[in-house]
Amino acid sequence: MKNIIKKISFYVGLFLITDVIYSNIFHKKNIKYNCIKYTGNFHFLEKNCSATEKYVKQTKSYKVYTDSNGYRFSGNNNDFLNKESVVFLGDSFTYGMGLSYEKTFVGILEQKKKDLKFYNLGVAGYSPSVYLYQLNKLIENNIKPSKIFLTLDISDVKDEASKWKVNQNSQQPVYIFDQKIEKDKKEISFKRKNFKGSRLIARSVNNFFRNIKLSYLNKDKEAIVDPGQTIRGSFLYLDLEKTKQTLWKPEGFKGALNKIKKNIKTIELISKKINAEFYIIIYPWPDTLYYGSKKFDWINFAKSVCVESNCKKLINLFPEFNKIKDNNINWYYKLYIGNDLHISEDGQEIIAKKLLNQSF
Repeated sequence: MKNIIKKISFYVGLFLITDVIYSNIFHKKNIKYNCIKYTGNFHFLEKNCSATEKYVKQTKSYKVYTDSNGYRFSGNNNDFLNKESVVFLGDSFTYGMGLSYEKTFVGILEQKKKDLKFYNLGVAGYSPSVYLYQLNKLIENNIKPSKIFLTLDISDVKDEASKWKVNQNSQQPVYIFDQKIEKDKKEISFKRKNFKGSRLIARSVNNFFRNIKLSYLNKDKEAIVDPGQTIRGSFLYLDLEKTKQTLWKPEGFKGALNKIKKNIKTIELISKKINAEFYIIIYPWPDTLYYGSKKFDWINFAKSVCVESNCKKLINLFPEFNKIKDNNINWYYKLYIGNDLHISEDGQEIIAKKLLNQSF
């Protein structure tokens, strides 16, 4: 028995020593589970990052790559010299949360329109205040697109009301409330620095069983009739006083709508200045499809934003999504990732197809 324990201890020790050598010589990069970087009261995507994400519980893990600008892309550094560029501004919907890049609508468009260079500036939690800042920074870097697409998301109302304000000195958006989420630590723990091999093995095992579990669960999924109400989207079908009031503080609900209109109008003016076509995209959440928008008409609001900002076209995905809902009992899983707001592979294809037909 002692000999067995000695042998086990020897091999464990040998493995750990080997792991330390591997981690410090052969695999110097940190193992990342996402590319989001926090500095004080702002967050963004780290430049030249490679990570394996699994934010959404009902999806398999997927790779994420960012380019030298900190934008999500396919991971392939193709030659885009002298090509016209197209920019997408948005939040996690545009980013493509839950899916590998080639399965997102931006990735699909990139595969279809190889004569164009696509920039996906989508980042989870962003809204028009940040889009304006991003576009200005993009132009400062001498990137002047021929087309600019802005995804107007239902969550933008909450984010403009209670998340983002503009630092008057730097013009950079910062959190309204002093969160100071410090995750950008200079000191990396001994375990994270020296046992990367062990972590890679553990991640592979975890992903293997996760994929098996998801494959099993996805075999006989029951149709979801009522997707449930969301807190952030409830203003569309509930009286405003019945919604969670902290969502609209401190700017207020109307104040948030005004911020959206003002920022998008400024974005359009910048687009016009650089001779870029400006488009606005809207799409419904699951609860919007089910409960409707009788209290606040999101489509009419988007139309008014488009008219006021003189956008080239409002690309409205509501008709396509409603058609799927009305003709498919399993519409929720067809359009959205299970138990989540983010768009499924089928939904991404629908979006890409409409964009191709109406703007390219």
